[in-house]
Amino acid sequence: MKEKETYWSRFADDFEERNAYVVGKSDMEAILDEVSKVTGLKNTLELACGNGTYSKVLSKNADKVTVTDFSDEMVDAAKKRLSGFENVSVEKADAFDLQYPENSFDTVFLANLLHVVPNPENIVDEVKKVLKTGGRTIVLDFGVEGMSLFDKTGMMLRYLKTYGKPPSDGAALSTEDIKRLLEEAGFTVEGLSLIGRKSKAAFAVASKK
Repeated sequence: MKEKETYWSRFADDFEERNAYVVGKSDMEAILDEVSKVTGLKNTLELACGNGTYSKVLSKNADKVTVTDFSDEMVDAAKKRLSGFENVSVEKADAFDLQYPENSFDTVFLANLLHVVPNPENIVDEVKKVLKTGGRTIVLDFGVEGMSLFDKTGMMLRYLKTYGKPPSDGAALSTEDIKRLLEEAGFTVEGLSLIGRKSKAAFAVASKK
């Protein structure tokens, strides 16, 4: 296990509200709606759940969702928010060193993880290990691709106001960056798009060969 996460943990109690402010409420709703369209998730693992924004949507289309984060504070917040969801369990996990058996999940969902960490390819490799053959990974990653200069500037200012200086470990990823990461790990990319109106997120669905 790496050292305790401290940057995002500070915002566990109101993480969803902060993200909605940075992204924009209408775009956040549109993105959640897009996630809800991916059905047949079966046994699902969610990495970097935050305080459970996407977990609620995933639970509607999955038999079981194992919701995880590396932050102790986020795990505690997610447990409180998701306590009424019978098919959801919440626990701590390190996305760089997953504790789950190989070939154990039908779906792995990652939102806003790959662009905030160093060496995201290592996480993609871990995802591949725990997925069953034919299983799918769903990647959602906010960035600046496809955004106007005005919208980029506004989002950056809202981010700085909300979170302060961003962590230096990661780097923004384009749709092509995500496609390359997945294909180099041996995934077949089945869907790839930019979603959102003003704020944009790369959205990819890929299957394990």
